Amino acid sequence: MCSSYGNIKTPVDSQVFMAAEENECPGLSRQNSEPMRSWELESFLTNRTLHFVLRLEQQFICPSCGGIVLNPHQTGCGHIFCAKCVRAYIENGGSSKCPLDSIPIKAEEIFQDNCCKRELLNLEVYCTNAPDCPQRVPLCNLQDHLKVCQYERIRCSNIGCNDTVLRKNLMDHQRNVCSFRLESCHHCKLTFPVSQLLVHQKTSCPEFEIPCPNKCLQMIKRQKLQAHADECLEVETDCIYKNYGCTFKGKRGKVQVHENTEFSSHVRLVLESNTKLEKQVEQLQQDMLVQQGALKDKSLVVSNLDRDITLCDSTLTTLQRSVEEQRVRICNVQRELRDLRGVLGSELSEELPSLRASLDSLRQQVAVTESLREHLGALEQTCQRHTRLLDIHVEQLQCNEQRFRQLESTSYDGKLIWKVRDYWHRKEAGTALNSTPFYTSRSGYKLSVRAYLGGDNSGRGTHLSLYITIMRGDFDSLLPWPFRQNITLTLLDQSGARNHQSTTFTPDTSSDSFRRPTSDANVATGFPRFMSHGDLEAPRNAVYVRDETLFIKVKVDTTGLEDL
Repeated sequence: MCSSYGNIKTPVDSQVFMAAEENECPGLSRQNSEPMRSWELESFLTNRTLHFVLRLEQQFICPSCGGIVLNPHQTGCGHIFCAKCVRAYIENGGSSKCPLDSIPIKAEEIFQDNCCKRELLNLEVYCTNAPDCPQRVPLCNLQDHLKVCQYERIRCSNIGCNDTVLRKNLMDHQRNVCSFRLESCHHCKLTFPVSQLLVHQKTSCPEFEIPCPNKCLQMIKRQKLQAHADECLEVETDCIYKNYGCTFKGKRGKVQVHENTEFSSHVRLVLESNTKLEKQVEQLQQDMLVQQGALKDKSLVVSNLDRDITLCDSTLTTLQRSVEEQRVRICNVQRELRDLRGVLGSELSEELPSLRASLDSLRQQVAVTESLREHLGALEQTCQRHTRLLDIHVEQLQCNEQRFRQLESTSYDGKLIWKVRDYWHRKEAGTALNSTPFYTSRSGYKLSVRAYLGGDNSGRGTHLSLYITIMRGDFDSLLPWPFRQNITLTLLDQSGARNHQSTTFTPDTSSDSFRRPTSDANVATGFPRFMSHGDLEAPRNAVYVRDETLFIKVKVDTTGLEDL
């Protein structure tokens, strides 16, 4: 949750206030092994009125706005103001003056007055639930008291219930009053919210007894309705002799009486059916005799086909003899051709010079063709080399475009809003996601955010894990080390209600994660259990995942950092 400045003018003995900057509050309870921050006290005391036991001294009243100085800052003239008023004076530049002595307020002379803050937090206040609760506690212990105060209003923990009741009445509300409390069904023993129990029994409970839908006056369990329908006397059914021609139809009880009283007529129907079957059998036998005669005719046809095949075999033998005779004739023709070639040899010798000249011409043409082929191969190699160079240029251009996009999205004010897409797919993959780097200034520290949507280490499978990584930058040799700036990680609410989830931590200067990087990046450090998947994916009053997208904000406290 982001810190904010603010106070409200009220009477001195009854102050209403809101917390200011993120400062430690001695004596308060610890959360996540870190001291309670004033922004946590701010969120805890929102819309609460504080009544101090003793009248507040003037030193705890801001002379500018008249509100409580919860986060006091002292100016050069020695007067104490609340953080909001001090910031307003600083933003006005050199034109701001102290309202008490008109001395100019200078930013370099302002410092946080922790002594005044501790005195204020140690003052006694009445419980915010007074007069029902008579307790008086120091302001810094008020939160611990309200966690056990019997008159504190808290929300019912039953799923679906939004009622708030006093802590002392919570147990009775959850067990006897809440309409969302779980109770067992008296019939099937399954548990349901009380508000749904009656509907369950009337619509879906398998053990609940309901009247027979056929109006037989019996109460039947819902899961046994089908079995009952197979024997219910009020169900409409047919006579079992329907296939033999009986057309009687009625309720099962009447059909049973009909079957018992009309036995003789049913026997006649069966006999008539058997007579029809005998006639059909005789007809089938006659048809079989006809089919046998047709089969004999087809056997004769097969015999004729066998004779035809025998004739074809004799014809094939004749053809084979004819082919052999043709082969002999071909051999004779070949011998005659050889004799003719010998006669024509002398005539070809006279035409040989012209044939050789033609052959030389063909060889020259082949040589020219080979040279053209070699030239074409060289051109192909040149084209391939140019293609490789073009691919290299395209790849370099893509790298430059990616670098330009990264430079355009780089932040130099210590803040980053990271948009994480494809939440469900990346959560199932379980791999680490890294944000684009950002800087505390143009020549400041270089950082990035690492997220495990499916969880890491102790949060694996149950929580969203967020870490900060200190990366090696171009100006590390000019910066002070180890890194000491407070870092706030925030999961942004996309519903518009601004119920953001934030956690702030102070770097451990003894950890190697915050020393000057000797490689590209130090070991990441942060929160393996930043937020559970249940609170992240189904929060009550916020929307953290919308259109499969998360927004993660990082803010580095740049107070005290000097621009190079």
